[in-house]
Amino acid sequence: MVLKVALIGSGAIGSRVAELLDAGAAPGAELTGVVPRGDTRTGFSFEAALELADVVVECAGVAAVEEFGPRLIAAGKDLLVTSIGALCDASLRKALLEDGPGRTFLTTGALGGLDAITAAGAGGTISRITVESRKLPAALIQPWMDGQTRADLLSATHAVELLRGGPSELIRAFPKSTNVVSALALAAGNWDVVQAVLIADPAAKQTSHHVRAETSLGTFDIRVSNEASPGNPASSALVPHAVVRGLKTLANASGSFI
Repeated sequence: MVLKVALIGSGAIGSRVAELLDAGAAPGAELTGVVPRGDTRTGFSFEAALELADVVVECAGVAAVEEFGPRLIAAGKDLLVTSIGALCDASLRKALLEDGPGRTFLTTGALGGLDAITAAGAGGTISRITVESRKLPAALIQPWMDGQTRADLLSATHAVELLRGGPSELIRAFPKSTNVVSALALAAGNWDVVQAVLIADPAAKQTSHHVRAETSLGTFDIRVSNEASPGNPASSALVPHAVVRGLKTLANASGSFI
């Protein structure tokens, strides 16, 4: 049986996922169409995705998860989310993970070690998870920053800590940098044990994440450095491949780590 896939978003992630699916990178999965963000009156529509697809992949950001996610789940469709940061919102998290009848799947994105953290949370206790993320200053400029703050950040010659706090603080100040901290909180099953440290580093050649998870079953130290997407420096080049791997697993759920 062929798994029919629709994408929401045709940016750096969506376009690459479409290319990989068309090239046969996920045997058993077939691209049905791409719902564009913006003028959805043209091309493949969200209504068509609801009718034709078995699973819909969100590749368009937090706002797209908020707009389309609950409708997909209520309609009984499967949803694969790349913008996991959207689940910092407790009401949206409930709608996607608990309400049904559709199912929500989360891509591992640009981070590893989530399986170990999930297992530790299931079989023991997790006391603390810290994640230090380093990005180029230009990738962390926010609309709420005044002109002087932006200028100081862009001209910085050394690393600058911009935030230290939990998922709720991070999503308010840096909503596009919440995927990793949200993934860790979801893996742990506890949003209160995760603390994010966000650093603007002019020497950062790659976006990097250093995760330290302290649990009753062991301490995990995970370091990941990701190449940026050629189409969007704020996104990892690894994410589309994680999405396609997830779709391959859904289409052929045998002999694969999930």
